[in-house]
Amino acid sequence: MKKIKLFSALALTLVMASCDDFDLPNPPGQTNTDPSAYFTDADLELAPVSGNQNLTEFMQANKFVTVANITTLENFPADYTLVIDMEVGSDNNFTKISKVETVIDGNNVTADPALINGAIQNAITKKPGTMDVNVRFPAYAVKGDTKLLLGGLNNYYLTESLNITTFNPDKVIENMYYVVPCGADGTPNWNAAIAMNNNAGAGAIGYDHPEFSIKIESPAPDGYMLKIAPESVMQSRDASQLLGVNVAEDGFGGKLGTDYGVGHITITGDVLITINAEQDSITFSYAFNVLYPYTGTLKADALMLLYTDNYITYSGVCAINNQWFLGAYPDKKAEPLFKQDAESTPEISKDELSMNGLLSTASDAALIKTPAKGNHLYWVSVDLPGLTYSMTVINDLGIVGAFNGWNEKENVQLTPSKDFKTWTATDVEIDGEFKINANKDWAIGFSGVMVSNQSGTVVYNVNKQDGGANLSVESGKYDVELNFTVQPYVLTLKKK
Repeated sequence: MKKIKLFSALALTLVMASCDDFDLPNPPGQTNTDPSAYFTDADLELAPVSGNQNLTEFMQANKFVTVANITTLENFPADYTLVIDMEVGSDNNFTKISKVETVIDGNNVTADPALINGAIQNAITKKPGTMDVNVRFPAYAVKGDTKLLLGGLNNYYLTESLNITTFNPDKVIENMYYVVPCGADGTPNWNAAIAMNNNAGAGAIGYDHPEFSIKIESPAPDGYMLKIAPESVMQSRDASQLLGVNVAEDGFGGKLGTDYGVGHITITGDVLITINAEQDSITFSYAFNVLYPYTGTLKADALMLLYTDNYITYSGVCAINNQWFLGAYPDKKAEPLFKQDAESTPEISKDELSMNGLLSTASDAALIKTPAKGNHLYWVSVDLPGLTYSMTVINDLGIVGAFNGWNEKENVQLTPSKDFKTWTATDVEIDGEFKINANKDWAIGFSGVMVSNQSGTVVYNVNKQDGGANLSVESGKYDVELNFTVQPYVLTLKKK
């Protein structure tokens, strides 16, 4: 039986008056306000629970799950209500947490099994099963709008591991899926099946990362006919369980299901097939190794290209003169050609340095007009399946680092060649770590890795970085060259 002794209201007032300066603790449960002070004198003890907690059984029985037991509660402030939250941790360090509101039932701290299941999915994994779950419990004294954290900042009354069996899934998601070529009547060619890649990387769990993709060759004019096989179907070779495709009107995707017929890809050239196993969706998109940003009278071999490592996002620096469009091949007349969507207007930033818009392959699509007049270097990014683009003017590039206190406004500027393909500076004093930034800001910066350091010449492979590690070099005076004619881009420092 828990022991309860009420603390006097006068003593409570004194404790609150002493809290002139304090840091707020971790956020409490959603239905409670943030704590306004701490109460350190309460003596609360919680005991762990043992055994497996099957959430499905609790849900079917319409019962809450006991997640801890109150064994001691002394010196608790009068007229206040005890509130205990449960935090589910992604690991034993609680690197990521998801909070669960609890209900105190006598000596038991209980929680809704649905809330526990959701917290596990949010903090740990959506994969169903039995697992040991790290939990901990902050506690509060609450009265009206006043909320006191018991025990002080970052105090937890119990950290334990609960053995929990989560809900059975409404939908089974497997860790592997296959593209299975089919005849026009849907007959599968099992031996020609191709394993798809999880977009989150090898070994990813399908429940947490349900998107899979693969690049294939789609020969015209017959196209490519297919169905999708989950790993279990691939093993059983049960054709009745193959996922057919209800193709959308635009031919660029559709819905997956065992009741649908064979999917038919009619896109000419390489195609990226992407499925979302959770949403039962499939999309077909162009998949090219590079994209050619045609501008002015420049031929394909003179262009600065857009590159990709996933056939989804293409990006790079491009010299563009007033207007441009994208091609998939080294021939500006070879279809498909990607231009400004005629039914939408691009968005231009107030400083007229950046612009984003929609692409289209339709015959009424127009050339894309640049946000700045004249010939400039741009950072361009394209989402090919989404047919969107963004571009930002690069008016200057410069070196920033420890040598100038990382003052981006006072970078040591690089001078561009006439075609913007190389940027150079001479006799630059560099002391230790540095980066390349654009427009005297950090919205666009270049960093990467050192690949060579011989005879006073240091070479780095660099690309646009959102953050990223600093480059580093021995202190000294250098001639600097940034070369955009190769991929990855190359930064060379030659010591004087």
